[in-house]
Amino acid sequence: MAFSSSQDLTQQFDDLMFEYSTLKDTLSRPPSYESLTENTNLIHRIDQWETDTIRQVKETAEQIREKIRRRSDTIATDRFTTEFQQLTEQLQHTRQTHNFTESRIQQLTTQLNDLKLQVDDSLLTTAEIRIVPIDWTKYLYIVNKPQQQQQQQQIGRNQRTIYFDRLTTVRPRISLDVKGAEWHILGTASSPNSTFLHYQHSKKNKRLSIVDFQGQQKTIPWHEDQSIWDSCWSSFLNKFIILGDNRLYTYDDNDELTTSNSIKLIKEVKPRRNNMEFLRCFCSNETLFITYDERNTSVDEYNMNQWTMSRTYENIIKQNEIIISITISVINPNLIGLIILDDKQQWHFELRDRSMTFILSIQLDKSEFNRRLISLPNSSMNWLIIHTGSKFFTIIDENAQAKEIIECTENIDLATYIPDKHCLVTLTQKSKLKFFDL
Repeated sequence: MAFSSSQDLTQQFDDLMFEYSTLKDTLSRPPSYESLTENTNLIHRIDQWETDTIRQVKETAEQIREKIRRRSDTIATDRFTTEFQQLTEQLQHTRQTHNFTESRIQQLTTQLNDLKLQVDDSLLTTAEIRIVPIDWTKYLYIVNKPQQQQQQQQIGRNQRTIYFDRLTTVRPRISLDVKGAEWHILGTASSPNSTFLHYQHSKKNKRLSIVDFQGQQKTIPWHEDQSIWDSCWSSFLNKFIILGDNRLYTYDDNDELTTSNSIKLIKEVKPRRNNMEFLRCFCSNETLFITYDERNTSVDEYNMNQWTMSRTYENIIKQNEIIISITISVINPNLIGLIILDDKQQWHFELRDRSMTFILSIQLDKSEFNRRLISLPNSSMNWLIIHTGSKFFTIIDENAQAKEIIECTENIDLATYIPDKHCLVTLTQKSKLKFFDL
């Protein structure tokens, strides 16, 4: 081993002190407005948002003005055509018959005045303007970019090659028997504890448990009046999100003793109509997305700071389609993947941006069985599609430019991925939970 000379060490220390002085100088002077926005498009984006918003407000206002103009042109004739025609006929008949008696003229005068009052009143009261106050802070706010960069760097460090061939060449590390349920739900895994929620539904009972990387299971008390349709891990809350028929709950995995108090009902989150039922959910930072079990379903976006609905995305799919699975890319949080089914049992994958704007679509297959979507920490195989009831997975890269089919040794119903452990957990049709280290 070669040792540095005293002169070299002195130079290294001098370099260290120079870097220290530079950092000290940086911290002693708060950044100016100009330095924060220099060489960035921050101000341009704010200006563009302001321009676009003002344009949309003006367009909306003009549309309402035009509707009022059309109403003023047609409302009287549309509503009073019959009464006006009757009055016209009576006046003409009176003129033709010269029936100019005092009582007749008084009757026609009264009839004319009544109709005039009705017309005048209708023009004033048949419409009103309702203005909904807008909280603009929900639509324009500052995001802590350094934290996002750190998250992206952490994702980059966690990226690794995923060897799906081990599903056929290597025995699973753990195999658990989970028989006795009609159907199951496997939720996304938590980062801190490498655990996931497993829901088993049967006619006799509804069993919810949390499963760790070693296959250890712990039963969680559950409400028998609600079935579970999805669950996901929220790093923002550091809790699991549980989606029931028409209720949403959080579950704190950090409670040492799991009780009914570990599960909290979020009353602020509920379907927008009485007959609507939840179907899928996923999280991204402080944002929660929820879909519904119906055709042409909307996607509701909630802010989990105060559990307020921030936006609803409607008519983003066709009338004969339903969103069966939806998640956000763990590589690029600006990309969202959807699995969509139409009424002809045809499946396809859609790639959208963070505002649900369509990017592109990939046709999958035709089947009556379900499809679920997982995002993997690898750009070359980011989207994993589980073909329920078959031996096949479909893998799609981050930008949906390439597609690959993987065949397993047995039929798979569900799967979930534990990123920190690079472990794929599959649920086979023979009701086995199998843990594969990939």
